[in-house]
Amino acid sequence: MVQTLVNTRELLEHRDDLSTPAGLVAWAESEGLPCPARPTEADLTRMRRFREALRQFLGNAEGAASVLNGELARTGTRPLLRAGPPAADFIGDATTPLDTAITRVLAAVVTTSLDGSLRRLKTCAAEDCLWAFYDRSPNAVSRWCETSVCGARHKMRAYRARQAAGRTAD
Repeated sequence: MVQTLVNTRELLEHRDDLSTPAGLVAWAESEGLPCPARPTEADLTRMRRFREALRQFLGNAEGAASVLNGELARTGTRPLLRAGPPAADFIGDATTPLDTAITRVLAAVVTTSLDGSLRRLKTCAAEDCLWAFYDRSPNAVSRWCETSVCGARHKMRAYRARQAAGRTAD
């Protein structure tokens, strides 16, 4: 759910699925999340800001956690333990369907950070990509969403820069 939200914006193709109310509704429905029937511009702006904070958080950027913590406070997201068999749910004060959707995304972030799987959800190191991907490498050291695409472009740029530096040194 976190990955699909982050990937509603495709930098390489200049596509943003959350630029229209229909796009937000379609994403929410695909994830089984509630959404306002007619999202407002304020709803779209909030979700885009939330999405970009998630993208930055996955990329370990400074300040992203404060936006997410602000949403936790705004939605009142908190764990609720339940008996037999022992388990926990995340609830929020959820005054709107959008609050409920954001609460569920934040619950996924908290849950996956506790079980350790969130460290494998990353953003591509290519600044013109930043696609969210799940790192399946044994040591969780992948940097690129696709080594054959973004990694190859980065390596080619580095090679050309070295070649150009070599020519100017002569």
